Amino acid sequence: MRQIFTYDPRTILLPVTIFSLIIISSCSDSSKPSTLIYSQDGIIYSQATDEPYTGRIVDTIANRIIKYEVKEGLKNGVFIIYFLDGKTAIYGKIKDNKNVGKWSYYYPNGKLESEGCFKNDIVINKWIWYYPNGEKKEEGSFINGKREGIWKIYKENGTLKSNIFFKEGNVINTIDLKPSTIS
Repeated sequence: MRQIFTYDPRTILLPVTIFSLIIISSCSDSSKPSTLIYSQDGIIYSQATDEPYTGRIVDTIANRIIKYEVKEGLKNGVFIIYFLDGKTAIYGKIKDNKNVGKWSYYYPNGKLESEGCFKNDIVINKWIWYYPNGEKKEEGSFINGKREGIWKIYKENGTLKSNIFFKEGNVINTIDLKPSTIS
């Protein structure tokens, strides 16, 4: 018995299109600088030229999207990390590869997790941490990257739990606050 084959242009169109795209892309200009970069000694270089990179970097790391600017191989400007759903996870600024100014960290639900300041990559001044429900968790100050003075620790319902006294990063004293029994 003899089989009859019918020609359907759709069955040949897809393989021809794919083959054409492969040929066209392989003939493209390979001298274009690569967008891939690597970090060496804290400086970011372009793999294509081995020159310090200048431009925007957008990458995915640990299920998060990271965006920042690079100028002459050093991170400079706004630094943002997003959750995959587009909500901000971390927002801050960098100057010459060092964290500077106010930084904010967020929970996946969009609520603030913590905020505080950096100077030349060292934590300084007042920092506040929050529970996922928005209540304060902890607050205190840093001097030259070390906890200093009174740090307040809160319960998840927002009531003060304890005060911890720090001197140059060392705990000097802790006062646990008991709920009032006076009615």
